[in-house]
Amino acid sequence: MNTENPFQKIESTTNRLMTIILYILFSVILIPFTILFLVGPAYGIYKRGFETMIYPVLFGWGFSLLILIPVIRYYIIKREKQVHKIVVDGTGLLFYNTKNEITDQILYTDLRPSKQNFDIYTVSPVGSGMAPLLEITALSEHKEVAARRIDMNLPLKVVKNKSALYTHFLHGIVTFRPDLKVDPLVFRTYSINTETWKVNSKGVSLGRWLLILAALMVTVLILGFVFLLSENPH
Repeated sequence: MNTENPFQKIESTTNRLMTIILYILFSVILIPFTILFLVGPAYGIYKRGFETMIYPVLFGWGFSLLILIPVIRYYIIKREKQVHKIVVDGTGLLFYNTKNEITDQILYTDLRPSKQNFDIYTVSPVGSGMAPLLEITALSEHKEVAARRIDMNLPLKVVKNKSALYTHFLHGIVTFRPDLKVDPLVFRTYSINTETWKVNSKGVSLGRWLLILAALMVTVLILGFVFLLSENPH
């Protein structure tokens, strides 16, 4: 490595506007959901009696618990353990929590060859309209070699420089692990110029717009359902 120009460290940055929109959508969906499946059955018991409302209550509360318990556990109880920041430097890919502690890492020294034609490639999750994920083979903390999919997203945050993080990590692989083969399709997928290691900006991806549109549609449907129930409680 050129000691006069050491491998730089970059950190994830947040798109504040998109993150605010994401928080609003999350709240707008969660609040009517709580009213519909928790408060609604309770109000039904108050107005019509427990025997009449027993099946709606069991369905509503049972369904809501299946959704709310994981949400509360992940976003509230364990919020300090969530990934808060992503860093790519000369050692590899590092994930930090809110206490600036490393919760996960993929070091260049832990990367291993895969059993496929290429060691580094992209995969598209089934049914996903989002950008493909980067897949590598690495040695885990339990000393087991396994494939891992790298997603540069953060919980309830929109990462502004996600493409730059992928690019810098790939640059690190090429620099520190030239023994590994990177699928050329990877560079085309993330619009990476391997001469300058810059990303050709394409604006907001189609997948992200589709995700926003889907969230808006779900929000409108839930609000409309709650409104109809309030107008016609029977």
